[in-house]
Amino acid sequence: MQPLNRREQMQALLATTTLLLLGFALFYGGSVALVALAGAAGGGWLAFGNPRTATTPQALLERVSGAAGHELDRAEDWLCAQIGAEKKGDRTLVGVAFNFALVMAVVLPADLAFQHMTRAENSMLLYQRFLTWFVWAVESAFGVAVAIGGSNGTLLLYDDMIDLEIVAACTGLHETLFLGLLILCFRGVQPMVRVRWAAYAAIFIFFENALRIITAYPLIMQYGFATWDKVHYFWWQTGQYALIMALFMLWVMTIGGRPENRSRTRPT
Repeated sequence: MQPLNRREQMQALLATTTLLLLGFALFYGGSVALVALAGAAGGGWLAFGNPRTATTPQALLERVSGAAGHELDRAEDWLCAQIGAEKKGDRTLVGVAFNFALVMAVVLPADLAFQHMTRAENSMLLYQRFLTWFVWAVESAFGVAVAIGGSNGTLLLYDDMIDLEIVAACTGLHETLFLGLLILCFRGVQPMVRVRWAAYAAIFIFFENALRIITAYPLIMQYGFATWDKVHYFWWQTGQYALIMALFMLWVMTIGGRPENRSRTRPT
């Protein structure tokens, strides 16, 4: 497979910059969001709208994924040669271990960086407000006496229990990033299949996280704050990560393992 040419490298850089600017605008908001959106529009046009160099996001993704996968395949072949893995079963074991090592090499640093960037309580204020509104809308529809308050519009005010504030750690975006990157970085599966299922994972984590917040009201009313606090802490620290890894392994064994979803045969 031919390496990316200079035009393709520039398009990939512009596309990445566009996604980063969109994420900044959506999560942080504020007056600088307009500047970020303008920059994202410009980067998107240069990457995909310029008639002289136009390509589609899917074509660019498949080209970049194919080139990167080819280099990683070469690295895997070199590793097999170094440890003498010649049999098919041995090469399969090396390939699985190599794949998971690559996933962790990308996911863990990205996860730690995201946690550092969003350590402030209101570091994702725009999304926090949206999640607060969503929880308020659902609970109000079920007859719960709740209102939105606070200086940032992220405080749920209840008539008959303690108030709850939606801070950055409550948004579930950290878990969304973690599961999404696990899927996106898993080699051997067609890139568009990975992108589609990473989007499904983001939707699932949103509703799962919203349900976690919504269930605070019945749990506190039925069993008291102390019990809810223990459940909340366990799920936040342990349960959600167990769920994420279980979902990822299920995806690998079902969606990722289907022959029609596998990447094309290695080029020789």
